[in-house]
Amino acid sequence: MLSMRTYLGTWQTAPSDGFWTDQSLRDSENVISRAVRLGIRCFDTAQSYGKGRSEQTLAKILRRFPDLSFTVDTKIMPSSKSPEELLRISLERLKPLTVDCLYLHWPRSGFDNRNYLREMDKLKDKGLIGKIGACNLPLKDLRQFVRSGLKIDRIQRPVSLLWTRELDETLAFCRENNTELAAYSPTGMGLLNGKYRNKEDLHDARSSLFCFNEKCLKAYHDLLDLVTRTAENNGLSNTDVARIWTENTNSDIIIIGARNTDQLDQNLKQNLKLSSSELADLSAAARELDRSSTGVCENIFSYNW
Repeated sequence: MLSMRTYLGTWQTAPSDGFWTDQSLRDSENVISRAVRLGIRCFDTAQSYGKGRSEQTLAKILRRFPDLSFTVDTKIMPSSKSPEELLRISLERLKPLTVDCLYLHWPRSGFDNRNYLREMDKLKDKGLIGKIGACNLPLKDLRQFVRSGLKIDRIQRPVSLLWTRELDETLAFCRENNTELAAYSPTGMGLLNGKYRNKEDLHDARSSLFCFNEKCLKAYHDLLDLVTRTAENNGLSNTDVARIWTENTNSDIIIIGARNTDQLDQNLKQNLKLSSSELADLSAAARELDRSSTGVCENIFSYNW
């Protein structure tokens, strides 16, 4: 594994907007507990994950380890409530944990997202958080915000073979502005494991993702076939291959997810490698999938900004 910080993401911990609708709370608790025992000390959550249930579940388990120190990040949606009001809600759920990075989770049309980020930045001055972040914001908006003088400490976006749109440009932006990049869903929300070739194979909101659009389906299948061949040639799983590719993108943080402890163990396997030519071939297939989605969507979740 490269020198990336590993966070456990808790999106899967509670059903959210049609995703992970059949998730077991006991499995989620077991995943968090095992992650701690395996050495994970950094966690990513959000107010919208299960309408607060993810934050509550995370805190419930981490309180069982009072002698350990943890880094916890969470996210808030643009709202009529102030960032400080929303942060207080998260802190109440997470106590006695504190929040390191507070993200603006999604942009909102007709809303002053830049000013909201400025209000979030004031929370750093008060010592209530360590960093401000932007999650899923379009790169064009991020550029405008930074040009206006706003300092964004961290960007979080999907970084996987499934979604490479503007990845190189985002990495360059981060390096130019001393901003960290946190890569989430390295396995493409589980789609890169090869089990889900068609939308009928899924029973939650992932069935609506762009890759199942008729314009994208062939490129998606070609990518899955290449991931499978690469895995077989190296004695690896599809999940291994997907994660290795993300680990080689020069992101600063990788956010892994797991719905059970077996998945967690799979996602924490160490010292896995692919050749430079194999990584290049995977990148080429991912770019082809991205090209096929031109005009279909501007975001991995199948919509346009």
